[in-house]
This record gives sequence, C-alpha cells and structure tokens, in this order.
Amino acid sequence: MGLGILEPSSNTRRVPGTAKLLNDEKLDIPGSRPGEIVLVPQPSTDTNDPLTWPTWKKDLALLSMTMSITVGGIQDSLLSTVNGVVQTQFQLPILKIENLSSYPLLASGVACVFASVLARVVGKRPIYIFSTTILLVTVIWSAAIGTDYDSFFAARFISGLGLGAYEALVLSSIGDMYFVHQRGKRVAFLNIMSLGPINLAPVLSGYVADTYGWRTNFWILTAFTAVGWLLIIFACPETRFVRPAVFETDLAGEDRLPIVGAEEGGKPVAAEELEDSSVKTSQIQKLKKTYWQELKPYTYIDRRSNPLSHLLRLFACALYPAVIWSFLVGSTYSGWFSGLSITIAQIFSPPPNSYTPTQLGHLNTFPAVGALLAFLILALLALLADRTATFFARRNNSIYEPEFRLYLIAFGLFVGVPGLALFGYYAALATPEREISWVLVSFLYGMIIFTTVTQQSTSFAYLLDAHRDISIETAVFVVMVRNFFSFAAGKFLGPWLLREGTARTFYTIAGLQAALVLTTVP
Repeated sequence: MGLGILEPSSNTRRVPGTAKLLNDEKLDIPGSRPGEIVLVPQPSTDTNDPLTWPTWKKDLALLSMTMSITVGGIQDSLLSTVNGVVQTQFQLPILKIENLSSYPLLASGVACVFASVLARVVGKRPIYIFSTTILLVTVIWSAAIGTDYDSFFAARFISGLGLGAYEALVLSSIGDMYFVHQRGKRVAFLNIMSLGPINLAPVLSGYVADTYGWRTNFWILTAFTAVGWLLIIFACPETRFVRPAVFETDLAGEDRLPIVGAEEGGKPVAAEELEDSSVKTSQIQKLKKTYWQELKPYTYIDRRSNPLSHLLRLFACALYPAVIWSFLVGSTYSGWFSGLSITIAQIFSPPPNSYTPTQLGHLNTFPAVGALLAFLILALLALLADRTATFFARRNNSIYEPEFRLYLIAFGLFVGVPGLALFGYYAALATPEREISWVLVSFLYGMIIFTTVTQQSTSFAYLLDAHRDISIETAVFVVMVRNFFSFAAGKFLGPWLLREGTARTFYTIAGLQAALVLTTVP
C-alpha cells in the first residue's frame, strides 16, 4: 500500500474504511469505465434507502438537523457577552454565573449516551423531534424567567439535554445519507453551522442586551427555534436504514461488486445479481413510502436491539486509537473555544478594559465575518478533501484510505497554536495606561475559531470513514468526551485565569495543542 500508509499485518485482515473508490481494469463492472468513482457504500435497490434519495432531499434533511444544532448552540452562547449584567441582576459571584453556560455542556455529554442507545432501537427521527421540542420549551422558559437563579439554571441545563442528542447523531446521519466522496463538505458544513452562527450571535446579542435587555435575545431566538422545529417535523425523514451487508463495501470485504456513478447526483447503475450473495435485486425492492408516511414519528423500531449491549459498545470505543486521536486533535480545540467563550467577559469586562456587552459583542466580529468567509474557504477545502481523496486513490491502486484527509490537520499547528499563544500574550498587555485594540483581539479569536472548525471537520470525517459500522458509537463517544472536556474548560478556565493570568494560561494551552496535533504524524 503506497503513500506512507501501513499494510495490515495479515493479508486476510480487513482494514475498516479501506474501499475500492475508483473502477480500474481489475474490476468487471457492467456499463462503467476505468476511472469512474465507485459509490461507497453501495446503494441498495430499496427505493427507501437514504443513499438513493435525491441530493436536494438529503441536503434539506441535513439543513434541518444543523438548524437545530445552530439554535441550540446559540442558546448556550447568548450569555457570553452579558455575564457581567446577569451577575449584577442576580447578585451572585461571576463563577456561579458562568455555570449557566458550562453546565449545559455537561448535560449535552450525558444526553449523548442515552440518545445513541435509543437511536439503535427507535431510530433517529423521534429523538430529533423530542430534542428540538426541548430546545423550544427551554428557550421560552429562559426568556420568561425572572430573577430565580435555580429556575434559570434548570432551563439552561435541560436545554443542554436537547442539544446533546443532535451532537451525537447528526454525524452518523451524514454517513446514512451520503457516499464517501460526498461526506467531506457535509461534515465541514455541519461544523460551520455548529460554530459559525455561535460567533455571529454575540455580535448582535450584546447590542440587543444594552438596548432592550438581555432576555430579549431569548425571545428572538424563540422564533428561529420554532422554524427549526418545523423543519425537523416536515423535512427530516428517518435516516437510519439497514441494508444487506453485501452493499456495505466500506464495511465488508473488498471483493463485493461495486455500483458506479459518474458524478454526485447521478443515478447509480445497479447490478442484477451481486457477487457472493444469493439476494436478488427483485427480492429486496420495496414500495416507496409516501411523503406523509415518512413524516410518522416512528418509522423504525428494532425490537431485537439490546440497549445494554449498545451501551457497552459505546464505552468500548475508548479502545479504538482513531477515536482517541479524534478527540485529542479535534475536540480539545472545541473545548478550549467553549471555555474561552464562557470566560471572555471575565477577561475583558473588568478594568482595565471595562467592556460593555456591546463591546464584548464586537470581539466576535472577526470570528463572525471569518466564519462566513470560512464557509466558502472550508467548502473549498472540504471539496478539495473529497477531490484529493480521489486523487490519492488514483495513485494507490484505486484504493481509498481514510488517511487521505489528514493533511488539513496542519491548520491546527500553523494557525491554531499561534492564535492561542498570541491571544494570551496580547490580552495580557492591557493596562490602565495602555488600551489594546479590540480588532486585533477579534482577529486572534477568529484564528482559534477557524482552527476549531478545520480540526473537527477533518477528524470527524476521518472517523466516519474509518469506522462507519460503529459511526453512532464513535461519534457519540467523541462528542460525549468533548462536552465533558468543554464543561471542565468552562468550569476551571476561569479560576486558572485568575491564578496564572491570561498570558501564561494560553501559552500552556498552545503548547499542549501543538503536542496533540503532532500525534497525527506516524
């Protein structure tokens, strides 16, 4: 095997994620030409298979899921610019006010576990519906709250339960709906929608809080959450689908007969009889469900599933090197970003900066604009990731390897590490006699956000390709540990900053991230 990728120790050993991506002269595929992209996994001839959905239907379903992730994430970030104001109204220590943003992350981590187990039994659609309903109820609850801290804390914590299910399941839904060569840009879109609007919201919420009061932000978000709820109800069918194992060419052996499509959105060419299988296409065709049948809350129930077995499989993911690597390289950046967004008011609200909520919102200007630009940049990079996967496959005997995506991890070393270190250095320069530029602070903040998106997109796409047969468990485990780490970062970064100062704290974080990114090098 070329391109620096190691061969398995045994010739009979199946390497997860390795699949024939391009047709060559060694494959006898009727109606196909050498060099065409082999659809991995193969779509079954069941018309209800999500792989056979039109591209617009897949993308609309993905948009519906990401809409709920977006409003859930924004709900968590709305307090980042107003923690000082909320502290004054509730007359509580700043660290306790920060708990309103950190504990939802803990709740999300817990929700991941239960959502993943239930998804194996009842499918993903009922969990999506229930979770978005939680987000809608809790945003109204938060908007209507008075000065009862305990009630406000309960609303915030429960909102994390609603968000956690999406964080656990959407990545595997991408695997349900899209072929290998289509996933990179969708994973990037998922991460951009998870992080981009979260940075745009504080820019606006700071001004709204100064002008109309901080609770108004929650009322505005209620309208967008209601739209997300309607999208889930009417535009997101069940994506979980069990197809015969012979079609799972990225899970089964390499001797399965591929189905070929010339380009994305094109109709695949199906074989009449699949090699090494007695299943005929005529035997597995089923009537296509109507639109209204697809809207049923429960369209998938697996009565043979053992929830305890799925729970044990989830925690067994800790034994997979790829899962551990994905957390260390991708999710730790997300954790530090979450911790920084929670403590940003602690850094810049007190003297010598004395920023108001509007000014704190300005610090998110560059990350917000950068996120919009990053949508184009990362879409290009994601497209490049998918194209380079094809490029490398042509030079690797037409074999696709998940490792073909990993070159994008370099952003973590050359953008993220300098961003973290320089942010800490520059923020520490502020004195009563010396005012620092919020534009430069915002720029450095944007470097951290940009890196978070690229690291998560690349590591998640790699994990999805390498272990798609347990994509729910691996995604859930990484998201669960990431949220626990984000909770710890939000909980303990504040005291760490008070004890060590901004510069030393972020120097340490930058050094740690540099070491973690270098673990990608074999």
